[in-house]
Amino acid sequence: MKHLIRDSLIFLIDVLGISALYRMYFRRQGPLVRAIVFHDVADASWFKAVIEHCARAYHILTPEDFHTGKFDRKKINVLLTFDDGYQSWVDVCAPILAEANLKGLFFISSGLLEIAADTKAVEKYLREQLCIQPKKPLTWEGASALLLSGHTVGGHTVTHPNLALLTEEEASYEICKNKSDLEARLGVTVSDFAYPFGRKEHRNPKVLQLLRDAGFKNVYTAETGFMQKSDRELPRMCIEKNQPLKSIHRWIGGGYDLFRLLFT
Repeated sequence: MKHLIRDSLIFLIDVLGISALYRMYFRRQGPLVRAIVFHDVADASWFKAVIEHCARAYHILTPEDFHTGKFDRKKINVLLTFDDGYQSWVDVCAPILAEANLKGLFFISSGLLEIAADTKAVEKYLREQLCIQPKKPLTWEGASALLLSGHTVGGHTVTHPNLALLTEEEASYEICKNKSDLEARLGVTVSDFAYPFGRKEHRNPKVLQLLRDAGFKNVYTAETGFMQKSDRELPRMCIEKNQPLKSIHRWIGGGYDLFRLLFT
């Protein structure tokens, strides 16, 4: 019922033209740039439809485009990101992205990859750390395959904790160990980081400083919004499992941002 009410309000926000005014406001400040987040993607047909729609309706950024500011001034610029570490990224997402000649930014919790061969340990990790049902995890080989396909990886801690609840020493370990493991195992420099969970209660200035000290240039939340030059932490909008295309379109256009601003 809550989702029905939410989606009805977002529909009204869109059809009444409020989303268009919202976009107009942000366009005065520069190109419209948004990051969207996927997690485990089990339904290939749905993901293919989403990617095809996004490729038609928006300017899809590669991570390199995003890092260098190569934005389209007329269309909404969309950065595709993925969180945690799932085998579906290799089996489902990578072939569809390759077909569309698109690239993504994959944020990896390295501790999950370390235990990928241990089914019981993976189940425990996913239930306790991510609060989700068991999924098939990404492996280090899978992460290497994503890189070979031209994708980019980012940091997402070792064990996916709420960093805001940790001591400074514990948070530093989660951040630095994750970064060093990704760089050593995959042979890349990792400059992007996404907070686990990513809401306001999952981060604080102390943690942000630890991330900067570790060498992360771009730090992403899970708070929806268009990006602004003044952002110290970059917003991202989470796409829901099997979310309808029309709903995704309204959300990317600003409807969900306004719903969160007005009603939560």
